[in-house]
Amino acid sequence: MQFHRFDLNLLIALDTLLREKNITRAAEKVFVSQPAMSAALHRLRDYFGDPLLVRVGRDMELSPRGQSLVDPVREALLLIQTALGSQPTFTAATTQREFTLMISEEAIPGLLPAILERVSTDAPGIRINIEMVSQGALSRLEYGDADLCLCMDSLRLFDVRAYPDALRSIRLRPIRWICAVDRNHPSVGDSITAEQYFSLPHVFGRPTGANVSTEQFVRRVLGIDLPVHITVPSLLHLPLVLAGTRLIATLPERIAHMFASTVPLKTFPLPFETESLHEILLWHKRNDTDPAHAWFRDQIVRLALNADPAKGEEAIGQ
Repeated sequence: MQFHRFDLNLLIALDTLLREKNITRAAEKVFVSQPAMSAALHRLRDYFGDPLLVRVGRDMELSPRGQSLVDPVREALLLIQTALGSQPTFTAATTQREFTLMISEEAIPGLLPAILERVSTDAPGIRINIEMVSQGALSRLEYGDADLCLCMDSLRLFDVRAYPDALRSIRLRPIRWICAVDRNHPSVGDSITAEQYFSLPHVFGRPTGANVSTEQFVRRVLGIDLPVHITVPSLLHLPLVLAGTRLIATLPERIAHMFASTVPLKTFPLPFETESLHEILLWHKRNDTDPAHAWFRDQIVRLALNADPAKGEEAIGQ
């Protein structure tokens, strides 16, 4: 196998330089000195016959050749990592592995504790980094910065027309949105009308990773225009801020149920039609045949379906 004099040790440096577009930051990322990274860039420029990074004002930008290398170099590194890290057989009790799971707030009640308990019991050598879903979640899966994403199946939330072709997905539990008020709300009785709903002051939880306004986030999730008076940093905060107020919150039913025994609330179906949403599990196709990855995602799917036994799984994008 010939690599035309290319030193494969430079592949990591090249990938980091292309992504960081800064010699100092690239050196910090791979734990080498700045002179060592500068030397690596010099060798890479000599090999490709191209500057790769060019000075534009006070910043550095990729040359056209550098830009063309970003995705192929990253994919090559990830394939090497998968090949070296995957084991031909998988034994849950003894495997040592680390996964990064991105998860939306809606999926936390009931499901996340079950996932963590299953893994800690059956595969104690597996370590899990939990991150909240952000708008960059799909890119993180593509670039190998995360292994799985458990989130709401809504393309609008990611501001895309379709999921990337390289991602696999399984649709899981349905998501039902409801509205909630304080149990002793002064103007809401045993039911609520659409007129009441829209006239009350609304509080909404905009996840930390959302980089759009609260109103725009609501529009992406529910497909309605809603004037939001108060914003809290998470959907999980909503039940906690309603007690003793005239506020109304719109939130996933599972989150409201999680607080049912501790917060005095009354809940209602939304007084209008909304788009049907489900949870979805996403991963990159490069991990399809990785036994440890397959085991982990299978546990998530099984636990989600057990939480909603009447619902079958629907594999899509495969």
